[in-house]
Amino acid sequence: MKLLRLTAAGALLVLASCSTTTEAITQKPYAPSDGIRVHLDSDVVFENLMILSDGSGEGILYGSINNRGGDDVRAVIVSDALDESFAVDAGSSINLGTLADIEDGNLVTVRGDFVPGTNVRSTVSAGGAESAAAIPVISACSPDYVDAFPDAECD
Repeated sequence: MKLLRLTAAGALLVLASCSTTTEAITQKPYAPSDGIRVHLDSDVVFENLMILSDGSGEGILYGSINNRGGDDVRAVIVSDALDESFAVDAGSSINLGTLADIEDGNLVTVRGDFVPGTNVRSTVSAGGAESAAAIPVISACSPDYVDAFPDAECD
């Protein structure tokens, strides 16, 4: 009986040591979405950035830009297919590709030599910081996005 208790205590110590040597994955920031997350050195975070496309060389930019700082910033996304600038007030966010944008026709259109499954190499910047970003091109014909790109030509 004493041997069983010692074995159980030893197993418990071994298992407990696993949590001290391995970081919990969920404590690290990540993008639980189809788009990418870019956290600049400043207080600006680009979330869920993606381009929805039906493969015609045209797409729509989706995602959000969050300004966690105390100053207004100008957020910029530049690539061969895109050159857009957005004013983001201090402590606020802007969403790209919302239902209101679709209804009002205020979508950010992206044109270039890309198809779903590729990335558009871009530079994002705000607040004096910048970073390279590979914005994924996602199929607008996917059941998750078919309603988000009203002009997509899907079979």
